Amino acid sequence: MKTLVATLIGPDKTGLVKQLAALIKQHHGSWQGSAMSELAGYFAGIVEIRVPEEHCQALSQALTRLPDFQVQLVEGKQQQPQGQHLRLTVTANDRLGIVDEVTDVLNQLNISVKTLKTDSHPAPVTGIMLFEANSTLILPHGQTLGDLQSRLEALSDDLVVDIEPG
Repeated sequence: MKTLVATLIGPDKTGLVKQLAALIKQHHGSWQGSAMSELAGYFAGIVEIRVPEEHCQALSQALTRLPDFQVQLVEGKQQQPQGQHLRLTVTANDRLGIVDEVTDVLNQLNISVKTLKTDSHPAPVTGIMLFEANSTLILPHGQTLGDLQSRLEALSDDLVVDIEPG
């Protein structure tokens, strides 16, 4: 078996995920994991696919021929970072540089980001724009949850940090 990671971007329209799922199934592939979003009128997705070696070439060619899509394929790796899995939520008044500041702390502590989803939306009562980031992290052996929490909270007075085992 081979693992392919496909990134896709193209104009958003109904049925794209179904089209992709059918194509993967048609070529004997197994949909392992994905992250997909509609952003500014475009569909953007990344999919991990396991496929028998004898069907890998045909699936790769079919994916790159999807109409209206830019597709990039790479062969997946099996190595996983070691450490404690965490779920991190960061909420703050929306401003420039929040992701840069948070990821700088994560980088300093050698923390691996497995997933990251961000959004900005108006606060329910005040209407002030809030930024929210939800991520899955791997805290390496030797790093402490308390150190991560204190470093993130030191970034700004309005930054709310919630960390849970994940």
